[in-house]
Amino acid sequence: MTTQNNTLIKLDTKSQLAKLIATENITIQHNQVKTASFDTVNRVLTLPIFKVQSGDVYDMLIAHECSHALHTPTNGWKKISDDDSLRQYVNVLEDCRIDLLIQKKYPGVVRNYLNGFDILEKQNFFGLNGKDVNTDLMLIDKINMRSKSSNRISFIFSAEDKEWLQKVDALKTFNQVVKLAKEMLDWQKKKIIELKKLPDFDDHPFSEAYGDESDETDIESDDSKNENGDSEGNAENKDDGGEEEDKSSKANAHAKGAGGDGGVDPANLKVITNDTFEKNKEQLLDGHTSYNYFNLPKVNLKNVIVSNKEWIKTWKQTVWQKGEYSSHVPARRLEYVNWLKDSFKKFKNDNKKTVMYLVKEFEMKKSATAYKRATTDKTGTIDPLKLKDYKFSDDIFKRLTITPDAKNHGMIMLLDWSGSMCDSIKQTIEQLMNLVWFCDKINIPYEVYLFTSEMAGKVNKYRYLDNGDKIKNDSQIYNFKHGDGVFEDFNLVNVASHKLKRKQLDESLLYLYHMGQYYNERYTYRNGYEDMYKGDRFSVPDCFWLGTTPLNESLVAMNQIIPMFKAKYNIEKLTFITLTDGGSNSNYGVSKIVNNGKHLTVDHKGNSDTQVITIGKKQYTPDAKNFRGVMTDLLLNVLRNQYNVNTVGFYIVKNLRRMWDLETMVGKYKDWNDKQTKILKLKKQFNKEKCADVVKDGYNRYFLLNGKDLGVENTDLSGVNENMKTGKIKQLFSKSMKGRIVSRSLLNKFIQEVA
Repeated sequence: MTTQNNTLIKLDTKSQLAKLIATENITIQHNQVKTASFDTVNRVLTLPIFKVQSGDVYDMLIAHECSHALHTPTNGWKKISDDDSLRQYVNVLEDCRIDLLIQKKYPGVVRNYLNGFDILEKQNFFGLNGKDVNTDLMLIDKINMRSKSSNRISFIFSAEDKEWLQKVDALKTFNQVVKLAKEMLDWQKKKIIELKKLPDFDDHPFSEAYGDESDETDIESDDSKNENGDSEGNAENKDDGGEEEDKSSKANAHAKGAGGDGGVDPANLKVITNDTFEKNKEQLLDGHTSYNYFNLPKVNLKNVIVSNKEWIKTWKQTVWQKGEYSSHVPARRLEYVNWLKDSFKKFKNDNKKTVMYLVKEFEMKKSATAYKRATTDKTGTIDPLKLKDYKFSDDIFKRLTITPDAKNHGMIMLLDWSGSMCDSIKQTIEQLMNLVWFCDKINIPYEVYLFTSEMAGKVNKYRYLDNGDKIKNDSQIYNFKHGDGVFEDFNLVNVASHKLKRKQLDESLLYLYHMGQYYNERYTYRNGYEDMYKGDRFSVPDCFWLGTTPLNESLVAMNQIIPMFKAKYNIEKLTFITLTDGGSNSNYGVSKIVNNGKHLTVDHKGNSDTQVITIGKKQYTPDAKNFRGVMTDLLLNVLRNQYNVNTVGFYIVKNLRRMWDLETMVGKYKDWNDKQTKILKLKKQFNKEKCADVVKDGYNRYFLLNGKDLGVENTDLSGVNENMKTGKIKQLFSKSMKGRIVSRSLLNKFIQEVA
C-alpha cells in the first residue's frame, strides 16, 4: 500500500509540473503509453508512466514529453512514417529543437537535464560503453549525444560537421526539421557509399556499429542440415575443411564490406544511440499501472430530489386508501393513526433529555473553541490599578480579550434506504431523529435525505451496455458528456428540513417513524406484534420500498447540493453525515462515457484501473489501487477537499465476525501481530460501549454502531414504586444509568467533532 501511495503522490506532483510547463489550463493524464500525446479538442495531455526513482530523470522526461506535446505537430509524422531512416533522423533533430525550447523557457529544468543524463549514461542507456565517440559514431549520433549531454561530451567535429551543427541550432519549426533531416540523410548516404568503395571498409568502425548483424551471419535453412545439426554436404569433411571454410567466410565478409551487398546499408541508415535509448526506455515505463480518468456527471437535481411536500402528499394518499387485503375501514385506520401519533409523541418526549444533553455539550465545546482562539491585546487606555508599577514596568495599560465570532454551522444527513437496513432501520431512524431535534434546538440549517433506487426505474441500465451502444438517458437523471463517469439512476427524498414549520416537520417525521416500526416488525421477531399497535395499519408506498444502495450516486449529487447549501445560508462549518450499514453499489471502479464520433456510449475498459476523479484543475486518486469501498472513499475526499466539509459516518455493524470490515478500520499497523492486537482492542471497545471510533478513509470521524442494540438509551425509572426495596431501586437505577452513560459516550465523541 505504501508503494502505491508514494507513486500516486509522485504522479500528482508531476502533473502539477507538467501543467506549469504547458503554461495553459490543460488536463494532465498518466497512462500506459510510450510517448506523450496532446488532444487539442479536449485539451488533454497524456504522459507515459515512468517507474524511475530519480526525481531528476522523471522531471527531465516530463519536460521533454511536454515540449513534444506542445511543439511537435501530431500529424507531422504521418508523412514520414514509411521511411524508417528519415523518421529516426527527424526524431533526433526534433529532440534537439524541442529540448532547446523548453530549457530556454524554463531554465530551472536545465539542471534536471544535466543530472538526468548523467544518471542514465552511468547505466549505459545510450550504448556508448566501449565506443570511441569520435570514430565509432556517425554525425547524426554525435548530434544526438551533443544535445542529450548538453554539449558536455568532447567531440571532434570537422569543418563540414560544424556547418551542419549551425543548421541544427538554427531550427525553428518542424517543417525545417524535416527538410534538414532529408538533406543530412542524403549527405550521409553518399558518405557511406564512398566509404564502402574502400578495400578495408570491413575493418571500419561503422561496419560493425551500423551494419546489419543478420547479413554478417550465414544462417542455413533447416532442410540443409542432418539430424546432428551439421550440413549434409560438409558433415563428413567438417574436420578436414574447417580451416578452408573459415577463410572463405572471411573473404565473403570482406567482399560485402568492399562494395558488396552486406555491411552498412546506405538505404537503411539508423541512429544507434537513439535506437539503444528507445529499447532501454522500455525499462523506465511502468507497464502494470493504469488509470481511469473521469469527471463527475452533472446531476439534474429537479429530477433527483423528491421534495418534502411530495413526500407528505404520497403518504396522505397511502394512509386513506383501501387496504391491499381487506376493505378499507376508516374508523380502524383512524385508530391506528391516533395510536401512531401517541407512540411518536411519547418517543419524542422520552428523548428530550438526550437532545438537551447534545445541545449543552455543543454549546460548551463551541465556547471552549472560541476561548481557545481568543486573543488579548493592549487598549491604549491607562489602567489606574497598574500606575503604581510605572517605575519598573511599561505595561500599565488596560487589556482587552477579543473572542472571534462563532462560526455558522450547518448539517446535511444521508440515510441509507437499502434492503440490508431492514432489521436495523427502526433504531437508525431513532438516532436520526435525535440529530434532527438537536439541529432544531441549536437553530442551525439542516437537510435530511434518504437515498433510494426504487423511484428511478430500471437499475444498472448503463453498466451492462456493450461498448459502442448508444446510451439511453430516458430518466434524465444526468446530463452526460464525454469523459463522465457512469453512475446509476437514483433519488433523494427530503424527509426533514429546517425550512419546515413545526407541524409539517412532525408530520414528516411521523411517517418516517411509521416506516421504522413497519420494517422492524416485518423482518425481526414477529410473535405478538399485533399487540404493539392498534387499528388498521397502512403499508409503505412502493416508491419508498427498500432497494439497493446508491450511496456513491448520492455523493455525486452532493457536489452540487453542498456548495449551494453553504452559499445560501452562509455556512462556515458544514457537517456531512451518512448513516449506512454497508458499501455502495459499484464500489470498485466506474465505466466512462465516451463520444465515438456518432453518439455517446459507454467504455468499460477502465473498471479495474486505478480510479482518478478530475474536478477542474484537481485530480483525486485513492490511497490504494483497489480495495473494498474505494469509490466511496474517493468521493468523500472530493467533498472534504473541494468544499471544506467535515464528514462523519455512522456504520451499523450486525456481525463483528466480518474481519474484512475491521481490518480496514484499525489504521496503520507495523505487522500482522500489531494488526491483530488493534482488532482485539477495537472489539473490546465495541462490546463495552456498543460503539467504536475507528479510522476510515474519506471520513473525519467514523463510528461503528451495534446494529443489534442500536436503540436510544434514556434514564428509565418508571418501574420504581413506594413498596420497592432499597436494593431493588439501586439495581434499577444502576442499570438505567449504565445505558445512559454508554449512549453518552457516543454523543460526546460526535459533539466534539461537530462543534
